[in-house]
Amino acid sequence: MLGAALPLAACSRRRQPARHALLVSGADAMLPLLQALMRAFQRERPALDAIVERGGSLPAYIAASRRAIDVAAMARVLSDAEDGPGARHYLIARSDIRIIAHPDLAVTNLTRAQVRGLLAGDIINWRTLGGPDLPVIVHAHPRNTAPRQSTEQLLLDGSEFAPEAREAPDDAALAAAVAAQPGAIAYQAGHARSGQELAAVLPVDGVTASTATVLSGRYPYTQGFHLLLHGAAGGEREAFVHFARSAAGQAIVASLGLIAVC
Repeated sequence: MLGAALPLAACSRRRQPARHALLVSGADAMLPLLQALMRAFQRERPALDAIVERGGSLPAYIAASRRAIDVAAMARVLSDAEDGPGARHYLIARSDIRIIAHPDLAVTNLTRAQVRGLLAGDIINWRTLGGPDLPVIVHAHPRNTAPRQSTEQLLLDGSEFAPEAREAPDDAALAAAVAAQPGAIAYQAGHARSGQELAAVLPVDGVTASTATVLSGRYPYTQGFHLLLHGAAGGEREAFVHFARSAAGQAIVASLGLIAVC
């Protein structure tokens, strides 16, 4: 009996699918999207061992170019120096950062230079911009957090928010703080799920954030979410990129409040 069972056990072992690994790393702003995409991607691939981790756009680019990771997630386009012959990058979603202020503030538009001046603490009273005689009160995410750092990069070209900026833990808290205080200003991700109705969203350079203006790139604070591959095509990493750009992947993009691009 034992001798008869051995071939069956060996056959069963041979039928086990080979396991594959997939490592994705990159921009903190993309982490919720990457995690949601990977969960759906793995449902059809039980033999796939996948890891999604944060690490920043530039470190991820470097890691992918050195084959230390499979897919780099980047919340920006490649620079000319990065866009070499071995790099293949794919847009999978768009997002934006909106400038929010107290709803009674009599300011209806800001330029990018004015946004930098307000958030950096260089403009300290709204009357400078033709608004009421109120001090500018800046609200931001806590220091050294990924949302604050990525927003500083996009809105302030890497400079820092005003030293006296008041801290709020998330987008909803930012909106609530702004709505409660005349003279307050902050920012909020366009895909934020709560608090958007509390504050006024200000146009920037005369352009209001909308699906059309973000897709076209006319709205100044638009982010493109990209996946980057280095080297030969094929394998699970290529399949993951195709899934992210498929109808199923783009439905996940839209479900998170981001803007689908395919």
